[in-house]
Amino acid sequence: MANGNEPDDDKGVDRKEIAEKKSGNGKMKILILIVVAMLGEAGLFFFLGVGSSGASDAAATETMSGEDGPKPDDDEEELVEVEVHDFSVTNTIAATDTVVHISFKVHALLAIDQETGFKEKITASHKVRVRESIETIFRSATMEDLTDSSLSTLKRLVREEINRVLRQSYVVSIVFNDYKTIQQ
Repeated sequence: MANGNEPDDDKGVDRKEIAEKKSGNGKMKILILIVVAMLGEAGLFFFLGVGSSGASDAAATETMSGEDGPKPDDDEEELVEVEVHDFSVTNTIAATDTVVHISFKVHALLAIDQETGFKEKITASHKVRVRESIETIFRSATMEDLTDSSLSTLKRLVREEINRVLRQSYVVSIVFNDYKTIQQ
């Protein structure tokens, strides 16, 4: 009987070794899967710029909105403020059964070396097109845009439109002065 038991014990030991090897292989596969997932996630974060000490976030924010972020003192010294025009516009789209009257002055911030060229184009050759474009922006603005405390959407649209009409990127930022809305 001892001979009969030995093969059974050997088979039992072999089964245990095989089971341990299989569970070891399973653990190894799980470990590899976790490592691959972590590397993929790290690659995705690197590609999107998430978690990188804020440098790419700050650059993206500055690129997206030239007028919203605080400017260093050096940049402000190199910019000049030029009045574009006074406006008085009526918007009938912003609110139902309401007419919104908007009055404001537009000032453009631009580099000092571009002031002369900008003034010539804005007052002579492109005056009417610039005025019409700005009026169109305000006539089609939503109530949300008109009541936004920073007017960031309208500033961005006016800046982009002036630069488009003048066919040159003169304007760095837009400032509205004496901005008033009256609803009737």
